[in-house]
Amino acid sequence: MRVEDARMFIEQKVFDPALSNPGLPEKAKATIRNTRSWLPRFRRIGDLIAYMDRFKGTGHTDIYRDLKLANLLTFEDIHDEFMSIFGKYASERTRLDDFVVGKRYTGSELVIFAEVYDNRSGGILLIGPVGNPQAVFLKATLSGGKYPNAWISEPERLRYYLKSRMEVFSETYMENAAIINNPELPIYVFHRTDSTQPFTFSGLFKNEAVHHEADGSKWFELVRSKGIAPGNRVDESELRRDFLKKVLDAEQTPRQQRLARLKTAPKRPAMVATNSIAFVRNPDVVAEVLFRSGGICDGCGAKAPFKRNADGSPYLEVHHKKHLSEGGDDTVENAIAVCPNCHRREHFGPRRWFD
Repeated sequence: MRVEDARMFIEQKVFDPALSNPGLPEKAKATIRNTRSWLPRFRRIGDLIAYMDRFKGTGHTDIYRDLKLANLLTFEDIHDEFMSIFGKYASERTRLDDFVVGKRYTGSELVIFAEVYDNRSGGILLIGPVGNPQAVFLKATLSGGKYPNAWISEPERLRYYLKSRMEVFSETYMENAAIINNPELPIYVFHRTDSTQPFTFSGLFKNEAVHHEADGSKWFELVRSKGIAPGNRVDESELRRDFLKKVLDAEQTPRQQRLARLKTAPKRPAMVATNSIAFVRNPDVVAEVLFRSGGICDGCGAKAPFKRNADGSPYLEVHHKKHLSEGGDDTVENAIAVCPNCHRREHFGPRRWFD
């Protein structure tokens, strides 16, 4: 199923009938045209499904009432039918590790990923559940913007002004507080020279300090996280080969040594730039989780489906219950050993584990 099919369903059910209806007020049609303009901006069917899933139950907006008075279908009316056809493709979504350092993105692509759907939503976008973001997207316009955001030293250090309301730069505003109170929260910086250009993904940054100016304004001093500099890329296949070799070495290490290393190992994996953002996982975690499983899938309870050619060990795959891309820890406690079928289900079907 293609995203174009989902777009066409919405066009035929809602947009086309509304815009051709002579009794619908022009103000309502203007709203419909604006909403319709977002439709081509969805690149993956799962992202469009996430947008449609907002329309559940009975609507209470002016446009909903206008459409109902004209005996026209609304998003709320078509939601259940839409989900019955397309809901199975909900996992086909843009993910954090799809954003590539050095690649350009429109503002619409960024707000769609943040599930905001409004280009006027500001420069700081929180990614993930309200109150528990997994990342921050920061849109930095370096010329002609409201505040003088600028590189302190390109591309390693950036000055970016806090979110403000009526010239008040409160550190308690949700977006500012998320950055200040969560020093390990990854900040995805997207910059552009001026508002006529798309944004370029600069890499992952962390907040080092909040600076206060005499006029009451405040700005973050953002520093690039190590290993993310453009040009310092790692071939993805080489990274995987190296990781598998390290896992084999970890499996052959005496268990007591492996457990001793795990006690002092960092919980959050480092990142490197490949053709996308990849996590440098701990091979001891993989080796220990496979040892713990005894060759039995933690998902379905069946024996491993086959043995590895390399060493004859039962073939299971290590899965993080809370995905690394969602802020999960690279630890034995957050990992399970599953057969390929259960592993695919966790990524592309109903998830059994969420934390």
